[in-house]
Amino acid sequence: MNRDIVEVVADAPEPVRAKQIVPRIGLPAETGKIEGTRSKLRRLVERGWLDEDTPGMFTPARRRRAVSPNSR
Repeated sequence: MNRDIVEVVADAPEPVRAKQIVPRIGLPAETGKIEGTRSKLRRLVERGWLDEDTPGMFTPARRRRAVSPNSR
């Protein structure tokens, strides 16, 4: 699922919101699915896979950040 999310964000021509990603990964556009996806997006930002320069707008990470073992 995380790879699907990263691929959708990478293929987008501009920053995307969680509600735009949900239908592209095959989930119904329901509040619970959108919130769950938003949570996954934020975890992917913490892990260095995505960037969130503007709140709620996600883009591919410009560079991968090292994750310390204690941050998991």
